[in-house]
Amino acid sequence: MLSLARRFAADRSGNATIDFAVLLPVMLMLLLGVVEFTNMLRLDRKVVSAAQTTADLITQKRIVTDGEITDILRAAELVVEPFSSAPLALGITAVRFDEDTGAPEMDWQESRNGGSVPNALTLAENMGPPGEGVVIVRATYDYTPIFFGFVVGQTEIEEVSIMRPRRSAFVEGPPPPS
Repeated sequence: MLSLARRFAADRSGNATIDFAVLLPVMLMLLLGVVEFTNMLRLDRKVVSAAQTTADLITQKRIVTDGEITDILRAAELVVEPFSSAPLALGITAVRFDEDTGAPEMDWQESRNGGSVPNALTLAENMGPPGEGVVIVRATYDYTPIFFGFVVGQTEIEEVSIMRPRRSAFVEGPPPPS
């Protein structure tokens, strides 16, 4: 019996199999972690691009209509593809600076999927001269991890883009609903 135990301890023929069995779960977790991190990084870049694209398209106009806002918001949804656009929320706020005091005042706002710009007037302070305006776009995306939802959980990715109009002092918004 003792010789059988010595022979078993000296046998090295299955080392590679044992090493593979031990390292495979670790290597798979690393691979899935890299995939998850890459997805999150790609999505972050897409959310930044969606916010900047939305602000850029709006600030190219002198007057923006409801139909144009709808088209611009649809374009922002297309920017985040191949990711789902359902978790993408967009808030657009146009801020005008009082002609006398230069204080920021909210002019108009639109949203998609419950998006908002919660601190628009604070963000707009000192961003333009009296009588002019800025457009602030806030994009948020609630990202749910594909593989590691039990470890990380849902993460909100957010980007705020502030741009001044190109062709006028401010962008006239759509008329309020009657």
